[in-house]
Amino acid sequence: MSSTTPVKQFFSAFGKGDVDGVVSAFTPDATITAVRAGARPHGELHGTYVGTAGVHEFLAAMGTTLDTKAFTVDVIAGDGDVAFAKGAFTHIVKRTGRPFQSDWALMCRVRDGRIAEFRFFEDSAAFVAASAP
Repeated sequence: MSSTTPVKQFFSAFGKGDVDGVVSAFTPDATITAVRAGARPHGELHGTYVGTAGVHEFLAAMGTTLDTKAFTVDVIAGDGDVAFAKGAFTHIVKRTGRPFQSDWALMCRVRDGRIAEFRFFEDSAAFVAASAP
């Protein structure tokens, strides 16, 4: 199985709002790093999420924080156990009503046909600006 297969499965399930499909794309001990590694203050989106519970927390944090207006996946490529993807999005930050637009990049490590490490990069300065009161 190619390292891109579970990443494609993740994006397919994510695009359909299929939470079970998203969760099944990850190993039970997966680590999600959204923009920066480390603890997340309560209710914050960026930081580290661990395990199946972390996948659920990540999805919940996204749903609470953002209203997605557009999300594109331009490229998914893999080599060995690593897959990369890139694209762009437009979200509305729910608490301010302001748009948050960014290009994004993703690096995943795959183990046994599932995502074990998920590192998502975006324009965090644009997020801060769109989130400011």
